[in-house]
Amino acid sequence: MDVRWVQFKVPVADYDRAVNGISDFRSIRFMRMYMSGFEQQTTLRLGTLELVRGDYRRYLQTLDNVTQEDPELDDTVFEVEAVNIIDNENRQPIPYTLPPGVIREQLNNNNNIIRQDEQSLALRVCGLEQNDARGVYKNFSVDMRQYKNLEMFIHAESIVNQTALADGDLVAFIRMGNDLTESFYEVQVSLKPTAFNTTSAEEIWPVENRLDLPLALLQDLKSTILGDPATYAPNQLHFFEEGQIDGLPSNILRVGMKGNPSFGDVRVAMIGVRNETNTELCGEVWFNELRLSELQNQGGWAAVAAMDANFADFANLSATGRVSTIGFGSLEQGPNDRSREDVEEYDLVTNFNLGQMLPKKWGIQLPFNYGRSEKLITPQFDPEYQDVELQARLDNEGNSERREEILGQSIDYTKRQSINFIGVRKERTSEGNQKCMT
Repeated sequence: MDVRWVQFKVPVADYDRAVNGISDFRSIRFMRMYMSGFEQQTTLRLGTLELVRGDYRRYLQTLDNVTQEDPELDDTVFEVEAVNIIDNENRQPIPYTLPPGVIREQLNNNNNIIRQDEQSLALRVCGLEQNDARGVYKNFSVDMRQYKNLEMFIHAESIVNQTALADGDLVAFIRMGNDLTESFYEVQVSLKPTAFNTTSAEEIWPVENRLDLPLALLQDLKSTILGDPATYAPNQLHFFEEGQIDGLPSNILRVGMKGNPSFGDVRVAMIGVRNETNTELCGEVWFNELRLSELQNQGGWAAVAAMDANFADFANLSATGRVSTIGFGSLEQGPNDRSREDVEEYDLVTNFNLGQMLPKKWGIQLPFNYGRSEKLITPQFDPEYQDVELQARLDNEGNSERREEILGQSIDYTKRQSINFIGVRKERTSEGNQKCMT
């Protein structure tokens, strides 16, 4: 008897009908499953029944930059699933393998070592039109300013019985920013498809497909665009290719920016595929290990000084000063919790008894208090464009007046000064050398 296992995936959100007015999935108490349409007696064995939730959701708006066509109106097939080492190690025509350098996690349980599964996000498209794209997105909140690189493994392959992909036909992209339509960065990587029946991990995950983006490149991109405000339109997506910006890795096709995004406060990210040819395409792309690397763990320093001086009964002086640099923090603070600004401040308080300088027979007590303090805070990042270092923006600004204006807007300067005469009085002496105070 021939036995085979078939995996069914039922998208619960794409239901056929709602009975008795049920409106959502928040109060599900029962589930019934039935099968029909069999022509002969059949024995079924149910392996596992699982409710699976994906962290990434399909993006339902248009990604066609030319026609702006609603994706629901075309015939493009778009499927999202996970491929993993346990279920797809013997997959055909290309088996799933771990990306180079990736190691499966292990759990020690009662002297047994259990290796955990490892998986990738797979996007499969067919009938993808020219200039069109499909993608998935995820909401989160992360500060990327303390890291040097954004990295990810990417694999591309053709679909069996469909037109084979050539190098560069499909482009993988990642968007990240405040949102996905008005304020984001976009990075595009030209993909090299893997040939069928390949088993080598280096060929399944080729170097040409790997995303290795220096985040400093996005700072340079933003500084370049903002340095030429005459050509910058915030409502347009501005792309830069090789030769237009320094330091662009050879396998990255282009990088772009729209609006005023900040990778210091990334709230959403999208990954997807785009058609760069003049014909419809079919293909499958795997995304694995989207990560930040090379944490910048450079520390800072701080110093505090204090001084007290006394000049008999005439004057006393108290002064304190403090200096703190970028990267300074307490021992329990992580790199993202440490100071991101240079701070310089001092505080001076003096008290003088000026009556001592007058003739004693006048009997005048003249206390004089003078206080002065100044505080200068210079941020590491520009307050307006929070992922661009202030010094980098100043270096890219050619207008000296504008540079001084930017510096004045960025630095927080506070000055306090006080003069007080408190307790002024005159003492007079009677004939009996008794003092009376008025």
